[in-house]
Amino acid sequence: MKIAVVADIHSNHIAFEAVLKDISYRQVEKIIFLGDYIFGSSGSNETIDLLMKYNMDNQKHVIISGNIDDMIASIEENVEWIYPINKFIYSQLGSKRVEFIKSLPREVLIEEQGISIFICHNPSNIEVFTMIDNIRRENNIPNWSGLGEIANVMNSDVCIFGHYHLFMDEEFRGKRFICPSSVGMPFNGDPKAQYMILEIEEGKISSAKHYVDYDRLKMVEEIDEKGYFEEFGKWAKDIVTTILTGHNYIG
Repeated sequence: MKIAVVADIHSNHIAFEAVLKDISYRQVEKIIFLGDYIFGSSGSNETIDLLMKYNMDNQKHVIISGNIDDMIASIEENVEWIYPINKFIYSQLGSKRVEFIKSLPREVLIEEQGISIFICHNPSNIEVFTMIDNIRRENNIPNWSGLGEIANVMNSDVCIFGHYHLFMDEEFRGKRFICPSSVGMPFNGDPKAQYMILEIEEGKISSAKHYVDYDRLKMVEEIDEKGYFEEFGKWAKDIVTTILTGHNYIG
């Protein structure tokens, strides 16, 4: 059985489309979507529309929400710390897209061939990477102490998660931790859209990293055409720099 795992699209619908096309060639039976779909780049509407097509077969695919998607609730509560860009993006979503995102579970437990798999956006408040470089995160390494703490309380064999925009496939204290980097905004120095394919055979999981090139300049042009540079200058420049370099310049 082949399972594609994608995470952290952050409104980069052009990267998302490229990854979905790549997945379509690879005889994948299930896709796991790990959250953080909106409030980044310029394609929140397009990203949700693509995602909703896969939700029609909810017995086949798994779609959960991420912490960025949860920002919808904060916007609706009119909290003070929300950036103007996020309020603007929310205003463009429409009620159908908003309700879809709000309906997504935060975590799911599934079983495949006798392997229990916990699916979430972020497994813990404990960091799973040791932060060596906040910008060039390809230099970061697993936080073995943190993974050990999480492993001690895990009820599943495997934890699949997003959030970190980095690849991880580590086994520690009998538990497997898998993170598929990011479709829309990797932080590991490679700006290609990234995801993973897991193959489960005879109760064992193997993983493969996948890198998909796409037209990043088209995304920059779209941000420009929508007036984001003029209206939300610093935010737009941080987003573009991050997308083009594969390094974390957000904030």
